[in-house]
Amino acid sequence: MLHDVQRPSRARSAHDLVAHGIGQNIMQGRFPVGSTLPGDAELMELFGVSRTALREALKTLAAKGLIESKTKVGTKVLDRNNWNMFDADILGWHLEMGVDARFLGWLFEIRQMLEPLACATAAVRRTPEQLEDMHRALQAMYQCESSRQGFTKADLAFHQAILEASGNPFLQSIGSVIGAALATSFTISSPVSSDARFREVMRQHQAVFDAIEQRNPVAASEAMSELILQAAERVQIKHVESSLAVVQIHAFSGVE
Repeated sequence: MLHDVQRPSRARSAHDLVAHGIGQNIMQGRFPVGSTLPGDAELMELFGVSRTALREALKTLAAKGLIESKTKVGTKVLDRNNWNMFDADILGWHLEMGVDARFLGWLFEIRQMLEPLACATAAVRRTPEQLEDMHRALQAMYQCESSRQGFTKADLAFHQAILEASGNPFLQSIGSVIGAALATSFTISSPVSSDARFREVMRQHQAVFDAIEQRNPVAASEAMSELILQAAERVQIKHVESSLAVVQIHAFSGVE
């Protein structure tokens, strides 16, 4: 029954081994949505781990929204709408199995919804130290004209510095989504693949930085929106234009 189930590499702890293995097999449909996982004894034999390691792994997967355990029923694989798609492991398992255009489109869509807002907020709240972090990452990007790996690392650092400068922990938590989108899109079409493309990508990132430096939230939001749309087009992800409301940025605080 389980001979087709994929077994992950053992270069990890027993707990991580099982969580990764079951999670990846759920992603790939070997444990389909709505199905009941094999019993503890079968899973322990499959992954060669103790009951303790298996139980901890199942708790981890339940916390990510992948499974739900019920007494006398077993452990059921939940629908995708229960999954925590912001979770770095879930995104990583998707990337390991390869993502299709629809999944990549979802990544760009959530970026377009949240990153322009993060940029606008960063323009209002950023500190000199946070601006320096962005500048350092931007300069590293300029120096990676011929290095795809180096550019990807520096680009992610730039976007994460913006999220950090937003000062909002909910916005900061989308870093794994941005990382997944960048890593996947760069394997399809890298900004360093031609001089003209590199110059255009850097022009867009420079525009984002300049607007944040000038504390201009509207310009920062628009620059990031343009950057994301161009990146989507570069990897041939289609999008439909629509009118977007311009939102004012307000800082909220608790009652003193």
